[in-house]
Amino acid sequence: MPCCSRKKTDGIEPQPIDRNKEKSAIDSNNSSNSGIDYSITIKTGNYDNSTTNGPAYIKIFGRDNKQTEDLLLTNSPNDKSFQSDSIKKFSVKGADIGKPHRIIIRHEDNENEWFIDYVEISVHNFLIRFVANRWLSATKHDQKLSVELFGSEQPAALYNVEVQTGSEQIEPLDSPVYIQIHGTTTRTPKIFLEPKDASFTKDSTVNFDISSNNVGEIQKIVIGHEGTGTVNDWYLKNVKVQTSAEQQKFTVNKWLSKTKGDQKLFVELNRNAISPPEIYSITIRTADVQRIDTIENIEMSIHGSNGHIDKILLKDHVKSNQQKIFQKGSLDEFEIEDKDIGDIESITIGFNDDEQIFAWLLESIDIKYKETVYRFQTQCWLSSRLGSNFSWITIKPDTNNDNINYKVIIETGDSKIDANVILCIYGDKDTTKNLALGTTKDGTSAKFNKDSRLEFDLKDIDVGKIQKINIGHDGKGDEQQWFLKSIEIEKNDEYYLFKAYRWLSEEQENFIDLLSEETLEEDQILYRIKIITSSEDDSGTDSNVFMKIYGENDQTKRFQLITTEQDSKLLFKKGKTDKFDIKLNDVGNIQKINIAQDGKGLHPVWHLKTVEIQKGTEFYKFNADEILDLSMLDVDLTPMPHVRLQSPKPIKSETPPKSIIKVQETMYEVLLRFDSRQETPIDDDNSLYMIIFGVNGQTKKMPLLLNKSGETEFKTNDVGKISKIILGQDETKHQVIWHVDNIIIKRGNEITTFNVERSIEQNTQIELTPSPIRKPSETPTIGVETKARPSSKKQNDIDYEIKTTTGEKSFDGKITFKIRGELGIITIPLTKTKTDAKPFQSKATDEFLCRTNDVGKLRRIIIEYNGTKNDNVWHLKKLQIIKGNEIYNFNTNIRLDYHENKVTLYPNDQRKEDFVQTELRRLRENLHSESLKLRRPLHKAHEPFVYNDLRPYFDTSTVEKAIHEPLETPTGYYTRLTALRIVEPWEAYGMDYGVNYELLKQRRYRTQSAKRSTIKTDDSIDRTQGSTHLPEFPCVAMQKPAAYQRTLTLNDVSKIRSFLRTHHTLKADYQKEKDYKRTHDDFYRMKLDNAASHTPINRDNMVRVYHSYLGTTPGSKKAVRDLCDQIPLNATKTTVETTV
Repeated sequence: MPCCSRKKTDGIEPQPIDRNKEKSAIDSNNSSNSGIDYSITIKTGNYDNSTTNGPAYIKIFGRDNKQTEDLLLTNSPNDKSFQSDSIKKFSVKGADIGKPHRIIIRHEDNENEWFIDYVEISVHNFLIRFVANRWLSATKHDQKLSVELFGSEQPAALYNVEVQTGSEQIEPLDSPVYIQIHGTTTRTPKIFLEPKDASFTKDSTVNFDISSNNVGEIQKIVIGHEGTGTVNDWYLKNVKVQTSAEQQKFTVNKWLSKTKGDQKLFVELNRNAISPPEIYSITIRTADVQRIDTIENIEMSIHGSNGHIDKILLKDHVKSNQQKIFQKGSLDEFEIEDKDIGDIESITIGFNDDEQIFAWLLESIDIKYKETVYRFQTQCWLSSRLGSNFSWITIKPDTNNDNINYKVIIETGDSKIDANVILCIYGDKDTTKNLALGTTKDGTSAKFNKDSRLEFDLKDIDVGKIQKINIGHDGKGDEQQWFLKSIEIEKNDEYYLFKAYRWLSEEQENFIDLLSEETLEEDQILYRIKIITSSEDDSGTDSNVFMKIYGENDQTKRFQLITTEQDSKLLFKKGKTDKFDIKLNDVGNIQKINIAQDGKGLHPVWHLKTVEIQKGTEFYKFNADEILDLSMLDVDLTPMPHVRLQSPKPIKSETPPKSIIKVQETMYEVLLRFDSRQETPIDDDNSLYMIIFGVNGQTKKMPLLLNKSGETEFKTNDVGKISKIILGQDETKHQVIWHVDNIIIKRGNEITTFNVERSIEQNTQIELTPSPIRKPSETPTIGVETKARPSSKKQNDIDYEIKTTTGEKSFDGKITFKIRGELGIITIPLTKTKTDAKPFQSKATDEFLCRTNDVGKLRRIIIEYNGTKNDNVWHLKKLQIIKGNEIYNFNTNIRLDYHENKVTLYPNDQRKEDFVQTELRRLRENLHSESLKLRRPLHKAHEPFVYNDLRPYFDTSTVEKAIHEPLETPTGYYTRLTALRIVEPWEAYGMDYGVNYELLKQRRYRTQSAKRSTIKTDDSIDRTQGSTHLPEFPCVAMQKPAAYQRTLTLNDVSKIRSFLRTHHTLKADYQKEKDYKRTHDDFYRMKLDNAASHTPINRDNMVRVYHSYLGTTPGSKKAVRDLCDQIPLNATKTTVETTV
């Protein structure tokens, strides 16, 4: 980030040099006796053509307007001292101006361009650095050959500058942009912000990391541009400057232009004033239920549209002087004073309870802020007994449209319980909070007595189709043995039955997960999978393992081999057999399986020996003996000839009594009529299927083997009067779309018609209810050939036009779009473009057209990658969806591959801008793109294979955690990940927690690699004096102030920094004297004063070594200079400036 100043300095403007008066300039070789010596070091930048051949001058300014003359730094007009990446040192004489404050450096070579990194000046025991990082050129930046720089004794500071351009910008700005930062101690020079491409475009946000002198606390900034480009109008929205100590945001919202606004190319922005705190009045109601233990350490954080309030302890903000809070049925009031965070969007409330003692039933929360009352209806239990994160909850203010009613019926068996019962519902869209079953539908207190049947009306968010529930009790009360029979849930005309028939108690388990009977019975079967890992060394892995099963009729989804009964870290170890019971769709006879590991973890190498699968009475065995590593993440296995198991003898089990019902079957005759758009011939080789629902249940998934007339018939269970059907199409080799007009089903003497007028694509299904056919016509008789009638456009069908732009590399895999709108969700596979061209080619823009049902206003889309090759990456640069008259644009520039195979995108007008999330995603993108540059080399025979993929340096797990995980990091143990992915646990523990690590006692059970060999030392050497006897560990000898004996918080950081600066300043002189004496003693104790006895060639080198290794502090530097002056070298007096 080069920087430069166009603004006039406070000193005298450098004047052109008269060639006839050059001899009057101070030359390092012709120094007069007047003035003092300045030791000047200049570092030239490592850029092409960064040099100067003309004379270079420097003028040094001190306090009280003291200044030197122009000091000549070159010997001749064509001196080539300043070459690229060079460091040149000069000793010049000039007037004594005291401590240097600022300088002006210039050169007179108009033909060359000179990039200066920094300038250092040593005088009066001061070492001042002036950071430049800019060009002195007649063609770049501000086109000046001189610059004013400000010095500092402190190390250079790193500034992160974020610049946001407004939506009013039309064309990208190409004029050089600069910023100057003013602080409490000094200011930076002009810092030019050089982006890699045209970044100052409409609605763009650009980040710059720049290094310059430390200005202290930021007071104001000056930002602008030079106005030397083709586009010189810039609408600046805001600027954010962040250092390690603070962050300042400056709002601009104005034009920097010669023709617009106030016709200025720069703007001066002052530090924002601190606004007075706002008052938040909080009222919390605790439910009226019996609890044994009370809790007071409740904490809360509030999130708003313009910021958030960090977690606070509520008992410190009680409005009244009541001693006990959060009691049974209590109403507690609190008052908080904090900053303005805008409209309240959500709150997080809870407590920490590692010992799982407390449980709190939170009923409601009211927050009054700026005359607005935000109500949060919770009615949920908070307790760590429910899980590691269930003692905390994040909720949003109540709205009238988000919540729906759930009718819940609980049936208890031969027992009773008086503990608190909690229910949580999981769906395919969302999850409810922990719902307390404390009050029944009629308003009475819930009592789960023997053979009772209680009904509850609950209100919470719509979770979509219910997948499972979690139910249990907290174990409080006299009766803790509860036999739960079943749970029934009704919502939005949907009915779910969950059968338990088991005991819930402290001895067994308090909480259980239950799946609905529909989920268990709908075309699913139990797969018993056994994985055997080889017993050879280093055979186990800690990566995640996945499997996909292929059969003669179908294939399963890709699922992970994991179990809730065992920690995932204990799976797939050396010589171990792991068993899994998983319910999946029945694929028929298994043809092959695909098993893979994701390559994550510390040991991504796995030696798989055998896989065994039992499906019903069929047994399949797969001999693998394969090693899965980063070069081969997955493998396809075919089974050995399988053996049908003997039917096991019935085992007695305590299950609910079931009455034996004889299933009646009937014949269904189905006629499908297609419209004129149907081009695919109608035959029995299709992938259509149907599920029929009636008053007596539903049929299984029935394939539709149609004849040329669109007719078929099948015999299955009688569902009674038909209430609805599901029509869908499975995946096939050919991309076929069926344009169905209507359906007629004959069951006995009953004929049911369905008006469809929809298109059925692969992997999609639609739900239909009986309806008359729209066009007036006679209902055809089943068995009579009919022609498809012309299509009629339906109001709820609409065209979707999808435009994608691919990056540099072509992609040959499959991409699927799932579009979610306010009225539902649709799935669109991107297989065929409008021009029938091959999609996703390099730098190509593809257009896809699909007509299907209208989902209303688009909320979000999910892009799924279906590739199988590791190096097959799709770079999606741009995306646009046109639906009717609506146009949706998405911020993409994403990459999808085998590991990151799914991404969710939101339309630009609906996505709230989050600077932190944007920066995190940019970091993830950079890490990912850099990791793709590494290629695994070929393994040559009879040669050792040494390869490190540097995966820890490109690991995006931390970034993913910061993007998707909550802000509050859960407590737990974390260890470091080294480059070789090997770390000995005790070594990690010692490095993390042992300050005096080398002096820790020998620990038990240490591995042999961790034991250190004893090193014999020479005891004849006196090592008890001087500073060469260094401690074995770095330690800080400073007493902790009494005010900080308590636990520290972030509010103490500024006070501690001020204390450290004061402490350092007070003891600076004492430390300087101490270092002087120490270095003086070391010099003579190590006999370094006999340098004159060495050869003349080595004397200068020895003096340089003395200064490099001993002169590390101001006191030691002064000691080394004084001592070297006393050594007779070359019969002349040697000083630091002439020798070094």
